[in-house]
Amino acid sequence: MTIINNKKRILIIIIISVLCVAMLFFIEQVLNIPYSIKTIFKIPLFVIIPFAIKKFLLKEKLSYYMKKKHLKLTLLCSVFVILIIMLAFSIANGFIDTSLIVADFEDRMKITKSTFIFIAVYTIIGNAFIEEYFFRGFIFQSLHNKGLTKSAYLLSALLFALYHIGVFLTWFTIPIMIIVLFGLFSGGMIFAFFVQKTNSVLASYFIHISADIAIVLIGIFGMRLYS
Repeated sequence: MTIINNKKRILIIIIISVLCVAMLFFIEQVLNIPYSIKTIFKIPLFVIIPFAIKKFLLKEKLSYYMKKKHLKLTLLCSVFVILIIMLAFSIANGFIDTSLIVADFEDRMKITKSTFIFIAVYTIIGNAFIEEYFFRGFIFQSLHNKGLTKSAYLLSALLFALYHIGVFLTWFTIPIMIIVLFGLFSGGMIFAFFVQKTNSVLASYFIHISADIAIVLIGIFGMRLYS
């Protein structure tokens, strides 16, 4: 009976994870809902529903406590991630049409020059937490705790990459899109590795924050968005 229940729980984790990502893609690219409204849907899909499943079905708590030795390693990796993203942008800059990004910001997301800085701050602090809670706190830790570590790595990283297609579907050419997706998948694997190593979602959260800081800085100073 226990084995059957565990299989059902694993199946629920996988189905809910895929459905939540698919629903957000539909909201972003089919309904073309503004960024602020999308966030209202994102919170229940990526936080409230996973929280309820972890608490009442899986009987698990989010692991967030981090030892000092792990904090130093995490911060070092965070700096390294910023440098890698900056380097990648400097190489790919000539192949990116920033006008497409600005047009998507203004037409679909309804992000204006006056709201850009607020959205940027939210993305770095709030959005990073929401995504880490879902992809690493819910998907990765839940499957890892069930003994499916390899599947936890693959599913959390794959859905993390695929989810972002809904964000930047119209921004890049296909070759650049493939490179970006590979980078996101690799990033998802790294985030999961740090969660496993430290047993804390804070590790991936800090690294995610550093990645978003790099992206925002690139948008402001590299792409001259809204300058």
